[in-house]
Amino acid sequence: MTLHIVSKSPYSSSALTDCIGSFAEGDALLLIEDGVYALSGPASEKIAVSPVYCLEADTDARGLSIPENIQAIDDARWVSLCTEHNPVVSWFK
Repeated sequence: MTLHIVSKSPYSSSALTDCIGSFAEGDALLLIEDGVYALSGPASEKIAVSPVYCLEADTDARGLSIPENIQAIDDARWVSLCTEHNPVVSWFK
């Protein structure tokens, strides 16, 4: 059960596409920083995995709304996710 963390915008990086391509059953996706831009526009259609989390502070900072199927989390929950999953992989390419 891998936690995949994407921090780059899908409009300027292939990180989200590469991440989704390596997803396995039981994995989770966390969108942080500019990765939360995947929640809007055509990039949102790429997110057909579950569960998907986003850092609420990052969506707020960018003025984005959070779709119902995405779980908004805070820093404490992020730390908890990191302890629940092994390994944790950061996608920042």
